[in-house]
Amino acid sequence: MNKDNYKNAINQIHASDELKEKTIEKMKKRKNNKSLYLKYLSACAVFVLVFSVGFMELKKGDFIQDSDVIPNNTEKIAVSNNDLPRFESMKELKEVLKENTYNSRSKGLMFDSITESATNSENVKMEATQSQEELSSDLATSTTTTSKEHSTTNVQVENVDEADIIKTDGDYIYYITYDKVFIVKADELEIISTIEIKEDGKKSFSPQELFINKDKLVLLGNLYEYEENLTREKQSIEEEANSEEIADDMVYYDVARISKSNTAVAMVYNISNKEKPEFIRQVGLDGYYINSRMIGDNIYFISNKNTYYYDNLKDEEFLPRVIDAEGKTRYIECTDIAYFKGTENYSYMLVGGFNINNNEEMNVETFFGASTTDVYASEKNLYITQAKYDNYYRSGTVIYKFNLDNSKIVLTAKGEVEGYINNQFSMDEYDGNLRIATTYYIKNENEESSEEIDGMSVTNIIEDNYSNRLYVLDENLKEIGRIDDLAKEEKIYSVRFMGKIGYIVTFEQVDPLFVIDLSDPANPQIKGELKIPGYSSYLHPYDENHIIGIGYNTKSNRHGGITTDNMKMSMFDVSDVENPKEMFSIDIGESYTSSDILYNHKALFYKKSDNLIGFPVNYNGKNEIIIYKIDLEEDFKEYFKITNERGYYGQRMIYIEDILYILNDREIVSYDLNTFEKVKELKLDVDLETNGIIAY
Repeated sequence: MNKDNYKNAINQIHASDELKEKTIEKMKKRKNNKSLYLKYLSACAVFVLVFSVGFMELKKGDFIQDSDVIPNNTEKIAVSNNDLPRFESMKELKEVLKENTYNSRSKGLMFDSITESATNSENVKMEATQSQEELSSDLATSTTTTSKEHSTTNVQVENVDEADIIKTDGDYIYYITYDKVFIVKADELEIISTIEIKEDGKKSFSPQELFINKDKLVLLGNLYEYEENLTREKQSIEEEANSEEIADDMVYYDVARISKSNTAVAMVYNISNKEKPEFIRQVGLDGYYINSRMIGDNIYFISNKNTYYYDNLKDEEFLPRVIDAEGKTRYIECTDIAYFKGTENYSYMLVGGFNINNNEEMNVETFFGASTTDVYASEKNLYITQAKYDNYYRSGTVIYKFNLDNSKIVLTAKGEVEGYINNQFSMDEYDGNLRIATTYYIKNENEESSEEIDGMSVTNIIEDNYSNRLYVLDENLKEIGRIDDLAKEEKIYSVRFMGKIGYIVTFEQVDPLFVIDLSDPANPQIKGELKIPGYSSYLHPYDENHIIGIGYNTKSNRHGGITTDNMKMSMFDVSDVENPKEMFSIDIGESYTSSDILYNHKALFYKKSDNLIGFPVNYNGKNEIIIYKIDLEEDFKEYFKITNERGYYGQRMIYIEDILYILNDREIVSYDLNTFEKVKELKLDVDLETNGIIAY
């Protein structure tokens, strides 16, 4: 087992709300009007076992250090002054934690990880390793302002950038793979430098996404800190490694360190000299990195930190940390933590905002009893949602609204709607109102009963069906209009709002595309409906009268139900809101075809100037890149296709002018979009001897 597997094994001690939700959803596979046994106790046992391992190591390893104290000169982190209730004292915070922790234990719901120790962070250190060859001097100048047409990240809202694993400015490509950031000169397809956060035995950094803003690169990810030698002695480990009896359990035994703390980190680099990226600043929020947005020169990012009550812990260990200017660690005072009574969530959510061009203190908003699922942002407001559960059903969605102003974050409103959202595209702000589409369960009055099977208590849940709803909420997240019972017995699969019109795709047997008039927020109305086989998982605007749907064909199975077949892309004419039409469509791949575009909108390749659209496709062991030409007078025509026979994963596409770049985890290959000929190929080997930046 290599060191990456060790790290991954350790990180499994943390079970996020998203994992919990997915597990629960798998246990709830339903047949309409028929009872279905939910064997959730087995899943709970797995989580409790993982938690128990972490807790035993806590007791054995003595995570708490005597030196971990709050500095006397700890500065109070800036928070909003609003009417939201906040903890009045550490005593109140501990009482709430204690009550929630004991309740969760009694219910067998210890899905989340144990409290992570609060430790003081080391100051940021930076080392630059020189390249073995001096690059030409023109590469060491300031970032050029290119006029070249190039790809941009496929974002939901104009002027609100979303982080991704790949960015380009038209001259350079910035790409995360193998825990490195490669800076590549695009026309030469040559590595100029790399940014790599090297592991030092006690820390490791896992980059997740990045932003590019003129001469700044912002790298976001998770910083893991470890305690060493807290498990068995090395000799004992080696002896057990030779034992067949414990071979399957090596994930728990064959490690010599244990996760001590996790921090969501944003690192800022000056890349005006591409040859020598200069580390500028690091900020961090306690917990795990969740999501982010960039508006102008301001970065807003979000983390979740799980926490529970344990006796004999110090006060600071109940408080989330913030790493700010010059690497200083500060603790958020309990009186600055918003708290909503009655919560059954046992985590902190932290939202941080900072400007990439200064070293001012990061603005932080923190509250207890919330985790994040989907994030939507307009230019002025950030909306974060949290799934609410009722007897293991996602019964509702809690919405938190933050006002964003020059990196300042003010939590202004909290609202709640029935049902759950599909993804971030289920939300949209227009004229100060939030439109949000949800799917909810309609249950029988006697929807739950318990019985004993093979000595286990099993819950029997009977569901009737689904229904859907569209809400319009005002600036205070109060309902001002809605549509009920939208496509009963079906679920929402995709949503897109375009100004005063909303498009919603539901599915159960066929694919209804609903066109909704939202010009009167208090009285939204369904204007048109189109029913066709299959469904669209992603909707992409083509122009004001046309929208593209990407999803699946469907077919009947031998049990009389409906199952997915191959993929499908459709062009819809929505110029007549009362009579939407499918103009044409194209089948993609074979049965069991999949694509990243079905769950990650950033995987879309789109060159509107040449009417090109494409995405990676996988089926029958093949990894393909397919690009289609859009002709509104005719149909989609296959324009470019290449099969990756080497089985590389994570394929993405970008373009710069007429050159297509295909990226996977090991290489970048360029093609001429006019002749389809290969231009250059660059191997991305993990042992490349290029510039490296080491920073903590």
